[in-house]
Amino acid sequence: MKLIPNNIDLSGMDCHIHSTFSPDARACGADEPQQIADAVRAKGLRGFIVTDHLDVGHWDGYIIDFDKYFSAWQRVRDDNLDLTIYIGLEVGYEQKHAGETAKLIKDLPLEYVINSVHYWDHPVPTPAGVPPYLTYLQAIRQSLDADYEFNTVGHIGFLERYVNSPMLYSDYKDILDDIIKTAVARGARIEENTNAALPPHQPREDFLRAYKAAGGTKPVLGSDAHTSDKIGQHFADAAEFLDGIFG
Repeated sequence: MKLIPNNIDLSGMDCHIHSTFSPDARACGADEPQQIADAVRAKGLRGFIVTDHLDVGHWDGYIIDFDKYFSAWQRVRDDNLDLTIYIGLEVGYEQKHAGETAKLIKDLPLEYVINSVHYWDHPVPTPAGVPPYLTYLQAIRQSLDADYEFNTVGHIGFLERYVNSPMLYSDYKDILDDIIKTAVARGARIEENTNAALPPHQPREDFLRAYKAAGGTKPVLGSDAHTSDKIGQHFADAAEFLDGIFG
C-alpha cells in the first residue's frame, strides 16, 4: 500500500462512497463507477474517494475481485481528469479476522483506507435497558492497533443507527479518551459521517472537542453513500459544524 498522506487537503471531496462492488450497496441500487463520477460532478464536488467494503467473514464470504476493482476505478480516473479521485477501501476490523484482513490488503495498490468497526464480539451480556456501547467502543479501541495502515477511523458512533439511545462522550469518557489518544498518536484522522440515517453530526460535538484538545486535526467528510443521490449529503451543514470547532 502507498496511502496518501494524512495531511493532504481533502476539502470539497466526499471521502466515503460505495459502489456496486459493495454487496450491501448493490442490493439497495448502487451505481456503477462512471455513474458515481458523474454524480459527484453534478453535486459540485471536486472529487471523491471510493471506499467499498471489505468485511472478512461476512456477506456469505464475499470478497471484492480486486483486479476488477482497481481496473474499473483506474479507468474512471483516467476518463475524468477534472475530478480528484482516490481508490480506497472501507476495511471492517474484527479481531478474529484481523490477521486475514491484513494479509488481503497488504500488497494492494490502495491510496486510502477507512478503518471501521461493523461487527464485534459481545463477551459480556448487556444489562437490560443499557445500550451496548462499551463493547462496541472497546472494539474500536482494539481496531486502532490493527496490523495494517489506515488513514481514518470511520463513523465513530455507528451503533447509534440501531440503538434508540445516544452515545454521549460524558457516559464513555475513559474509553473515548483512550480512542482519541491512540488515534492521534497513530496519526489517524477522524471521519465526520453524514449518513442521513444517523443523528446530527457523528461523531458528536463533545467528542470532537476532546479530540481537538488532544491534538486531533479537522475530520474529513464522508457521506457513506450507498446510492448516488446520497453523495455529499448534508456537507454544507457538517462543514459549518466542523468550522465552529476546528476553525
